[in-house]
Amino acid sequence: MEHADNVGRMLEHEQAEALEALDRAHPAAGGEPECPACSVRMVRHVERHPAPRSDGSPFRIRLVCPSPDCGRWTVYNW
Repeated sequence: MEHADNVGRMLEHEQAEALEALDRAHPAAGGEPECPACSVRMVRHVERHPAPRSDGSPFRIRLVCPSPDCGRWTVYNW
């Protein structure tokens, strides 16, 4: 999915799952994983869910590649 605001495509499901596992293992600043598409360190955004959650956490994590040539991203529930 391409966006006009320079956000690239979502990562493939397998890549997203692997990034989630890496990010959960190193949730502190500086522990962001590398983008599997271009190897640039991703940026972590903590967001409030736009709707009520049933699992208790009101947050989700978005990992975005800052490379203007890539811009791949994924999001997972925290």
